[in-house]
Amino acid sequence: MFRTRTKQAACALLLASITPLSLAQTGDFIFSAGFQDIADGPSSDAEAARFLTQATFGPTRAEIARLRQLGYRAWINEQLSLPATLSTPYLQSLVNDPTYATQFQLNSGHRVDRWMVQAVTAPDQLRQRMAYALSQIFVVADSGGIDTLRISEYQDLLATNAFNPAVVNGSVGTYRNLLGKVTFSVPMAQWLTYVRSRAAYQSNGGTVLPDENYAREVMQLFSFGLIKRNLDFSPVTAGGVPVPTYDQTDITELSRVFTGLSYPGSTSFGNSTGSNQALPMICFPMVSLTNQNFSAAGVTFHDLGAKTIFDNIALPAVTSNSQASCEAAINGALDQIANHPTVAPFISRQLIQRFITSNPSPAYIQRVATVFNNNGSGVRGDLGSVITAILLDPEARRLPSGSFGKLREPMLRLTANWRALDTVLGALEPPLNSNGTPNTSVNNRTMTLGFSYNEFLQRPLSSPTVFNFYEPDYQAPGPLQQAGLFSPEFQILNESSVARMNNTIRNRTADWFVGMTNPGATWPLVNLDPLANLITTWDATSRARLMDEINLRFMYGFMSNSMRNTMLTALAAQTAPTTEAQRRDIVRSMLRVVYNSPEYAVQK
Repeated sequence: MFRTRTKQAACALLLASITPLSLAQTGDFIFSAGFQDIADGPSSDAEAARFLTQATFGPTRAEIARLRQLGYRAWINEQLSLPATLSTPYLQSLVNDPTYATQFQLNSGHRVDRWMVQAVTAPDQLRQRMAYALSQIFVVADSGGIDTLRISEYQDLLATNAFNPAVVNGSVGTYRNLLGKVTFSVPMAQWLTYVRSRAAYQSNGGTVLPDENYAREVMQLFSFGLIKRNLDFSPVTAGGVPVPTYDQTDITELSRVFTGLSYPGSTSFGNSTGSNQALPMICFPMVSLTNQNFSAAGVTFHDLGAKTIFDNIALPAVTSNSQASCEAAINGALDQIANHPTVAPFISRQLIQRFITSNPSPAYIQRVATVFNNNGSGVRGDLGSVITAILLDPEARRLPSGSFGKLREPMLRLTANWRALDTVLGALEPPLNSNGTPNTSVNNRTMTLGFSYNEFLQRPLSSPTVFNFYEPDYQAPGPLQQAGLFSPEFQILNESSVARMNNTIRNRTADWFVGMTNPGATWPLVNLDPLANLITTWDATSRARLMDEINLRFMYGFMSNSMRNTMLTALAAQTAPTTEAQRRDIVRSMLRVVYNSPEYAVQK
């Protein structure tokens, strides 16, 4: 019953207006008096905490202070300039460590654990959040049996190319650049089965056609979707009917483009022997000038013919049997995809949903899509400018009301809790020191979650399908659907998943990993002392201080007066604590209430 009410209450919060809250009102929000220059904000800790909830894996006390010192725009610019924190070098160090040659085997648990370490501790928080958001658009997952290192490399690809990568086609950090990196990546080609896809050929008396998976999904999911959209995401119509972006013929024609790609360095088109799958795929022949393996049985691996794709765009025939010509043909098709007018609203809307709100207004989408089309310097798809526009938009920064906001996805609930409690990582996994003792360097610390997909129905880069954990247009049945509201994260929410998620978060923060007395422990340690120290004296003032600090760290000052008063009443009814352990127990009990509350579940 409680879980049902929790889900219903979370729905109601998305539908209801927000009541101004005590801590949030300690400083006026910068848009409370109308549109103003937001570069100088935030004007309160609560504003800073809310911004960091949107832009990072969760606010910390230190980052709140830093944001207030720098201001929004300077903080964003600094984040955009930070190099990517990578996962693969650490995982590769585990594989290469001779100590573990006979007792260690890399698996997806190590990758997810490293993802958690970066989410909680990496300095490039905005880049890491962007990479996570992009992983839910350009979906690749280990659920398809792809090697752990390949998935890690794909995660690093998204992080590296989210902002400011090497110059490509005269621009930096662009959607088009990222689309190219994704297309030529081995993990994507394995996931969507177009690695070694060939031009049509005859076999056993029948015709074998090119693999169509990537051709379909690059249009439907990675670029412009099923119907044409105006800049504000409203459908383009003809005779009152939405205009489709492509049909089956377009899929078939585009699939002919993505042919001839195979593993870099392999000895032949048909196998992966000797390949280096950490590198991008290339068209045959490989780098050896003596290898002229362009064809089999007289048919080239890459389809050399002219093609007509969506919007009757004609792609010319490939006139040269060369690696360069094949790759130029593929890049030509990617240029057409990236320049489709619906890409800007399609991608912009999903990024807004991942960071800010499930139901951005048409005006919000249009403002961001306009920046997508032109960053002010003539560059299209500049993702750094796009995320800046998303975070600094008036709708993101003003006091929320009505249906504004989003359900917090499970992974972000867990990371926000760990960051709010200044979690110290455990000293755990290999490599060991030369004498066999654990290497406790901070770079080798881990979270040791033992974290499975079933606990949250979500796990980084472990989506069950290419359609992500939830779809951008999902509408939870009931009040949200009746109100015409989208609620993507509700798609993995049910009574069982709510119980498992809340129990997992509680166990890994409020219950299991308590105290800072064992720095050599092999598990994360949350620091409850700053909260417990607020109630060394047991009076109404100290209890109010505790509640305000919990409100700031976990709910960015948006706890309702009703919830605050209820929790204060519950606090006052407890026996005055006289030991540190008792004070920690009180803090833990309050955190359990927060974790299970609908108000915490919905990010506003």
